[in-house]
Amino acid sequence: MTPPVITPSEPPSGAFLLAAGLRARGYDAGFLDLSLAFFRHVFSRAPSGRGYPDTLSAMDYLTGKVTYSPQQHRTASGNLSTALKNYSREFPGWRITLMDAQPPGDLHRPTSIYESCRLGRTPFSEFWEEYLVPLLEDLRPNRVLVSLAYLSQLAAGIDLVLLLRRLGLDATVGGSLLNSLSRTGQGLDLVRAVVPESVVSDGSVFPGFSSEGPLLGDLAWPNMLEEWNYIAGRPVIPFALSTGCYWNRCLFCPDSGRRLNTAGISALEGFLDSVPDQIMEKRPIIHFLDSAVPEKPLLDSLPALSSRGLDFYTFARPEPWLLSRTDMLSENGCLMLQLGVESGSRNILERFCKGIDPEISLEVIRSCASSGIRTYVYMLLGLPGETDRDTELTMELLEEAGDSVDFINFSIFNLPENCELTERAVEFGIDILEDEIPEDSIRLYRPFLCEGSNPRLQARELISRVFPGTGSVSEALKRTPNWFRTSHFPMIEIEGRRN
Repeated sequence: MTPPVITPSEPPSGAFLLAAGLRARGYDAGFLDLSLAFFRHVFSRAPSGRGYPDTLSAMDYLTGKVTYSPQQHRTASGNLSTALKNYSREFPGWRITLMDAQPPGDLHRPTSIYESCRLGRTPFSEFWEEYLVPLLEDLRPNRVLVSLAYLSQLAAGIDLVLLLRRLGLDATVGGSLLNSLSRTGQGLDLVRAVVPESVVSDGSVFPGFSSEGPLLGDLAWPNMLEEWNYIAGRPVIPFALSTGCYWNRCLFCPDSGRRLNTAGISALEGFLDSVPDQIMEKRPIIHFLDSAVPEKPLLDSLPALSSRGLDFYTFARPEPWLLSRTDMLSENGCLMLQLGVESGSRNILERFCKGIDPEISLEVIRSCASSGIRTYVYMLLGLPGETDRDTELTMELLEEAGDSVDFINFSIFNLPENCELTERAVEFGIDILEDEIPEDSIRLYRPFLCEGSNPRLQARELISRVFPGTGSVSEALKRTPNWFRTSHFPMIEIEGRRN
């Protein structure tokens, strides 16, 4: 099971694929998304009438439409966001959104979160008692696997473990958050101090289960313990064609060195054949989770997708091979590509070994748009040594791309706790601020200065005040929803893009 809070528009990928791997190997394991159930619990109890957001109409729109107009989507998701804001006010110090759960105090301090959950009523207490306890009493599981993929789940995850202990249920807690803390971060011991049930695993090995070969090599539709009722007009189904990254040379990648593994097309075909008819009838969209989808597995997957009438979207590096393939991808169901453009400055991209050419990035963006594929462009600002000229080049790239950019995501650089750039910090003029890192906090990133200043502050100013003043960027930002993010983007109506 996965605790709140994860955006409730598609299944959380790690737990979903683990359940699919267990099902394919004959294990009696059920999949339960408590984040989705929690949100539906809150929205069903939200007050209605004058002065309150209309959650009923919002849910009807977001679940009943196979495409969304940008304005109506903004209104509907905004109503749900407001309802959560109102709900949070009942719990002093807590803040719940569609993407995050912030407990009283510091989210990075597991001991503090543990004490808040142990001593007080949490936003999840009523939900546990009304929904989860009766369900567990009915199911009587031998073991409960709890998946923590994001920091946003940590507070509810700790609260959930406390509940499972009270009920006398054995639990194993894992997931990508714990793996990241173990591999590239700091503070796994702090989590284990309050949740000793924690394990570090890729999902193929944990107490009572051992998989021969990669878990993704054999998947079947999970045993869903509740009806599929995600908040999306079409089912969005996660699947990974590969794990790791075929480029694997970026200086600040915390996962550098992880071997690339591909699942094989037979794994995809077997999984798709197991999808229930009632899901297939709703025209699902496949979300390929790859951090950078490799060319061959993606192209090899197209016959399996098109023969079943399935659409898809994925994350891709803007590379030359895409220029001759966008028409093919569009004709075979590609609704959107998430493109890691990152910068318009060749100097910045070469400095950090990104392997991306800004001129190729521009061509790829235009080619996707002309083929009817939505573009979700990822830009990164605040890198060490980034100059005014570097940001000007980024601005120029986006201006030249114009209305070929459908959605845009501006990120501010974080220095990973462990990566090659961190090891070579002095060489890049980076001063790591060790004294500003509390000893009782988990962390994935380090505070730093570059040549005496904080480039993150300038990046924040550029994102909030400068870039939105550019016409093409302004229009892309208006189209980019604040909530539900990538799961809904392929369904946003944009003139010239396929539906």
